[in-house]
Amino acid sequence: MKHAIGYLGHYDRSFQSLHPNPREYVREDGSIGRVDERPTDVNGVFFGYMERQGKTFVAVRAQYSDIDVVLETAIPLDPPRHTDGKGFGPNPSRLGDESAGRLLSDMILANPQAADQLRQIASRLGLVLSL
Repeated sequence: MKHAIGYLGHYDRSFQSLHPNPREYVREDGSIGRVDERPTDVNGVFFGYMERQGKTFVAVRAQYSDIDVVLETAIPLDPPRHTDGKGFGPNPSRLGDESAGRLLSDMILANPQAADQLRQIASRLGLVLSL
């Protein structure tokens, strides 16, 4: 299974207006940017992340099939734990099942109101959660 994580804009400027199936974000200069779209080779979870001050990154979304969850509580991203050690750049980073399961687990722990939907994603894909 292939999973990926894509850019959704700067947290301070775009998080409050984030919704399922996002298309755009507000850039630093006020112009509109296009969010990363799900790569065609990704058949698993497509996560979304935002940048915070100081070049830190947080996960804010998990999407699979008809389930699209925007988190209330963002998850600070730890590349060795969440993205197979990959950084964040101009294209969505691919990640494997173990990292996807750990990221979903951390999302569930920090967002109990979204736990049912996030667990449903894991269940449909056979991902192991570490709760």
